[in-house]
Amino acid sequence: MANNGSERDSLIFQSAARRLTRRTFLSASGKVGLALPLASALAASAAARASAAPGSGPSLRSAELQGSGNTVVAAIPQKTLNLDPALAGADGYGDIIPMSGNLTEGLTRFKIGSIEVEPALAEKWDVSADGLTYVFHIRPNVTFHDGTPLDAKAVEFNFLRQLDPNNPYHYPGITYAEIVFAEVSSVKATGPLELTIVLKRPIVMLLGNLAIFAAGIVSPTALQKYGKDFSSHAAATGPFKLDHWTKDVELVYTANSDYWGGRPALDRLVWQTIPDDTVRLSSLKTGSIDIAGQIDFKDAQSVKDNPSLQAATGNFLNCQFLAFNQKLPPFDNPQVRQAVQYAISKQNIAQAVFYGNYTVGAGPVAPGLLGYDKTLADMYPHDPEKAKSLIKQAKPSQTSFDLYNRTNSFWPLIGQLIQSDLAAIGIKANLKSLEDADFFAQLNASKAPAFINDWTWDNGDPDNIMYSLFTAPRAVSRMGYQNAQVNNLNVQAQVEHDSTKRGQLYEQAQKLIMQDAIMVVLGYPGRVIGAKNTIQNLKVDPTGSMVLRGISVK
Repeated sequence: MANNGSERDSLIFQSAARRLTRRTFLSASGKVGLALPLASALAASAAARASAAPGSGPSLRSAELQGSGNTVVAAIPQKTLNLDPALAGADGYGDIIPMSGNLTEGLTRFKIGSIEVEPALAEKWDVSADGLTYVFHIRPNVTFHDGTPLDAKAVEFNFLRQLDPNNPYHYPGITYAEIVFAEVSSVKATGPLELTIVLKRPIVMLLGNLAIFAAGIVSPTALQKYGKDFSSHAAATGPFKLDHWTKDVELVYTANSDYWGGRPALDRLVWQTIPDDTVRLSSLKTGSIDIAGQIDFKDAQSVKDNPSLQAATGNFLNCQFLAFNQKLPPFDNPQVRQAVQYAISKQNIAQAVFYGNYTVGAGPVAPGLLGYDKTLADMYPHDPEKAKSLIKQAKPSQTSFDLYNRTNSFWPLIGQLIQSDLAAIGIKANLKSLEDADFFAQLNASKAPAFINDWTWDNGDPDNIMYSLFTAPRAVSRMGYQNAQVNNLNVQAQVEHDSTKRGQLYEQAQKLIMQDAIMVVLGYPGRVIGAKNTIQNLKVDPTGSMVLRGISVK
């Protein structure tokens, strides 16, 4: 139907405004091309909002509040499942985006739109001459959202629960401790507002690591009181505090009037999950949301051309890849892994999915970071005939495998393109598409022979992918990967202060990784955030978060 797009926009708007019953909405959805699961989710969201009594309870009447000048509704593709920063990331970016820098913050943070580290809950720090001891001076007169005072003991409590697996608040899913606290020997409150961290080796990434979302500080009082139910009562120190959370509908923050950095301009910030890019864009155009956290690149120009909208772009440190578990067939055979390298058309992904807003993959380190080596893009050119020859030589015991992928946004299309490229060389990829939480659970359980994923630099340092993905325990659990030379180079780079020498170490390590063909580096995408033109100071965060303390509505 020629008018499906406009009819779909109208339908979504009427649902948001609660003008349709669930039955009417679901019936009409199929006629305008909305898939039943998505239509059901939208109907459930509308029903939850409609059922709220005026002025009551947990369900926010978004359509009404969104019209207020000091309320902003932001939609992201991923589900939010957890508001405990120690556990965030295990379920995907749906936890990280709304939480990092908005609800929670750490001792350090990144300047908005940058990977430059600046003070946050630590107003300053001292470093010993040997680079092993850091003394952080905690910002005075800061309180958590529940009124608990921030002091060094509170920070110590947060860090030790991640470091000590026997701590009563160390829960399954604390996976980022190996990154945030890499080479940390001890953490101790050495004064009321003084925290001392001692390292095993003088690594150069500690300040950036402490700016990662997983190093966010939460109220010990709230954590001790609510335990595993902390997320429903989350209390931290950020510019926004939790008002209420209706799971699978919306997450609502209000301004923290006592924020140490000054009260944010917004009164209320509403987070919604809209997995489908088309529906998210429609919601932006019809006015039911103010910010669309991710815009499909095919739609970017329409946003730019719309006088009531804006498109924010900026540096985005992200690498997309297809990785293999070399312990599982058929990828226990290096020739099969090499064949897949030659089979995949990266340029096709760049054009079909990202409309050219994509740098074709080289090594794991993305452009703009120390160690990026664009010459690695020439190691495996698209050559289906060579791929077929390698498969013929390898004689794998099986030519069919399960390819794990994610369900939201552009991931299904990337999976289909890869599936098609592999079929052309005689390999059958059975796409297993999962929501983020289940997807990462399967990866961590070593059950995926191959998977499509990405990596965003949480700490703005090449170590974040090089050590975390190829040397840390997840290298073994996800890819069965162990290369002593790679490990040695990554460990050397962690303590190398000369940037030129450090970059060379990463270049050497990447060459070895590509020779092992443990992953196909697909490429490095750009990013576009759509918003109403009334939103001021919106910036793309290079680390993938969306920090909104600096925005306002004109």
